[in-house]
Amino acid sequence: MIVNSWYNGYSPKERDEKYRELKRLINIGKLKEATGPCDLCCDPDVDVEYHDEDYGKPYIWIKPALLCLCRHCHRTKLHKRFKNISNWNVYLAHIRRGGYSKDLKDIVIKKELKEFELKKIKLLKKLRTYKKDTGSEWFANLRMDLKSLTDPKARLR
Repeated sequence: MIVNSWYNGYSPKERDEKYRELKRLINIGKLKEATGPCDLCCDPDVDVEYHDEDYGKPYIWIKPALLCLCRHCHRTKLHKRFKNISNWNVYLAHIRRGGYSKDLKDIVIKKELKEFELKKIKLLKKLRTYKKDTGSEWFANLRMDLKSLTDPKARLR
């Protein structure tokens, strides 16, 4: 995979270098393949892939630098949060009421989230127990501005 975009102040070259090292370590058995649950929606029964928040050297191979995310959380929500902040915030509210990404296939839940986004309802119905401390999750204070993609100050360290 060739990385073409900046993220958290890391260049495509830096991101690609860490990705290649990740694949090498998996291939030689020093790192295992990504395993669930998803570190964003907490779904225990979903395939996950690695996501990096920190591409700095020396490489860090544990949370919160390296996370396991389901494809929907990773590609549809996390990386697209910059273009639709409202959608990201509604999704976090969904997660914090015990929602999984796969719940979004349910038309009743989709409708409820749309009404919540439009402020037609104030609270979402609880779906499952949410076991994380709201506001202290790794994703709670991510930068939302496009500048953070290339800003070296966006780096975790």
